[in-house]
Amino acid sequence: MPDSVAANLRLAPHALTRPFSAEQFSFATTHELEPFRGVLGQERAVEALQFGVAMPRPGYNVFVMGEPGTGRFSFVKRYLKAEGKRMQAPSDWVYVNNFDEPREPKALELPPGTAHEFMADIGGLIDNLLVTFPAVFEHPSYQQKKSSIDRAFNQRYDRALDVIERLSLEKDIALYRDNSNIAFTPMADGKALDEAEFSQLPEADRDRFHEDISSLEERLNEELASLPQWKRESNNQLRQLNEETITLTLQPLLAPLSEKYAENAAVCAYLQAMQVYLLKTLVEQLVDDAKTDAQARKLLEEQYSPSLVVGNTRDGGAPVVFEQHPTYDNLFGRIEYSTDQGALYTTYRQLRPGALHRANGGFLILEAEKMLSEPFVWDALKRTLQSRKLKMESPLGELGRVATVTLTPQVIPWNVKIIIIGSRSLYYTLQDLDPDFQEMFRVLVDFDEEIPMVDETLEQFAQLLKTRTSEEGMAPLTADAV
Repeated sequence: MPDSVAANLRLAPHALTRPFSAEQFSFATTHELEPFRGVLGQERAVEALQFGVAMPRPGYNVFVMGEPGTGRFSFVKRYLKAEGKRMQAPSDWVYVNNFDEPREPKALELPPGTAHEFMADIGGLIDNLLVTFPAVFEHPSYQQKKSSIDRAFNQRYDRALDVIERLSLEKDIALYRDNSNIAFTPMADGKALDEAEFSQLPEADRDRFHEDISSLEERLNEELASLPQWKRESNNQLRQLNEETITLTLQPLLAPLSEKYAENAAVCAYLQAMQVYLLKTLVEQLVDDAKTDAQARKLLEEQYSPSLVVGNTRDGGAPVVFEQHPTYDNLFGRIEYSTDQGALYTTYRQLRPGALHRANGGFLILEAEKMLSEPFVWDALKRTLQSRKLKMESPLGELGRVATVTLTPQVIPWNVKIIIIGSRSLYYTLQDLDPDFQEMFRVLVDFDEEIPMVDETLEQFAQLLKTRTSEEGMAPLTADAV
């Protein structure tokens, strides 16, 4: 190119920038301006986000695309928090023991802000159980009834032995009782004979004694043939007495809870199941076995204390959750295990919820690149979006079960608006390679990299500077500084 042409085409530095003048602004300092709470020059993106958040139908999840530095993350989070505050707080959830199938814990739904209160109520019930039992079985009224049952059995047993003892004395044979053992010994002149003395008797007398003892043993077996039935009847009477005592004692302990949660059918069913299980196990666990107070408390807590899944604030609105490390466990929760003499085991109290539990009824923000780099997460997330049910399980299924016993917790109804933030190229890659993606993320929020330089955006830029200086505690900026 000739030098003359190049000289004519050369641009001066001032020609590469747009000149600004403080007179373009209608303010002297940013103190006069209102704070800016939007996102600069992204009106279409804001409208798309508003549409996606407001659409309640399934499939209208949001993909926010754009490059870092466009304000996408901060605006999305700020907007969702504002929307969440206007929404109703979602339900609380806890897992409780399934007494019929311990490997399948039950999920209880509670009004927002009441999960911790419910857990405290069950804790108070456990306190009352420890105070009441086994003390109630030491009450004179119970001891009197129990003694009557024991006495009736012993009388039947003694009457049967009395018959045999009279017969044996008639034959000069003594009957000896040693606990549950019964033995016969020959007598002479009212005195029991030892082996040496017995061997000195004539053979005819020895044979007679042997025949008589054999006859007495047969008669004893006949008299005591009903002993197992007597024992069963006595045990049944004692079990019935225990159940009546426990029922009468439990009713005033459970009645306040049943009344308080009368409108929650699932909680009432759990309290009823708890009472039935207590009837079956209370005597064995708190009365028959010698346990310290700490051991008894631990046992009751392991069986009856709810395991918190999510506890919201009553007036806190819908949750907005950003999971910075979207691993499978962090999102979907996990089942923890303990060891006992080298064996692994787990209970419903070792269920650990994830971000999807905490976000239920609200919003979940994920970074696309991080999420897609984690194994199992994307497929599991799609399954959850399709079923709208949250299931806690190992991502490997049966292959991932390293213990002989694992859990299959009851699924929880799930309603979450997911907002994925990612690059433009990643959006189009997912659109091309995953046919489910377009059906599940129908709302695209596109943050432009370029902002038109018009009077409106200049005014918004000044308002944004007002917001930032106020947040940082700085002095207002003059129009020249802007």
